[in-house]
Amino acid sequence: MAFVNEYIPAEDFKKYDFDVINKRWNGVGNPARQWAINREKDIWLRKFYTVNDHTAPDGGYTGEIFWDFYWKGTLMSLKTKKTNVKGGGIGEFLTYDLKVLEINIPSELSPQKEEIFQGIKDAFVAYAGGGIFSESIGCEINFDFTEV
Repeated sequence: MAFVNEYIPAEDFKKYDFDVINKRWNGVGNPARQWAINREKDIWLRKFYTVNDHTAPDGGYTGEIFWDFYWKGTLMSLKTKKTNVKGGGIGEFLTYDLKVLEINIPSELSPQKEEIFQGIKDAFVAYAGGGIFSESIGCEINFDFTEV
C-alpha cells in the first residue's frame, strides 16, 4: 500500500493521541488536520507549523516548516526549508528542493537512518506540496539531508 492524503480520521486522532501531540511547544503552531499516511508501513507525515516572521515584508514567509513524522511507533519532529519551487498549480507538475534542517532520530534507530530517510521522501512526494489540497499532477523533490 502506498501513501494516501486524507483528513485524519477521529479514531486515528485518538489512537495517536493528537490532543497531546498538538500541545507541544506550548501551543505554538497550527497543526494540520490532514496527513499523508502509509497504514501498511505504519508511517505518516503531518504539517505542524509554518514559520513566519510577521515583521518582515510580504508576510515574512521563511520557507521553514516543522512537521510531525511518525515512523513505525516513533514520533519525530522535522524542520525543513523549501526552495526553488516550480509549478504545482492546477494540472501542473510540482518540483522543488527540500532541505531537512533538523530531525530528532532516537539513537536506537540510527542503524535504520537510511530507511527513515526513504520514508520521509516517500511521504513528501505523496504529500505533493499540499496533501489533500494539492492540485498538482505529480511531484519531484530534490532532498538534502546533509545537515542532519
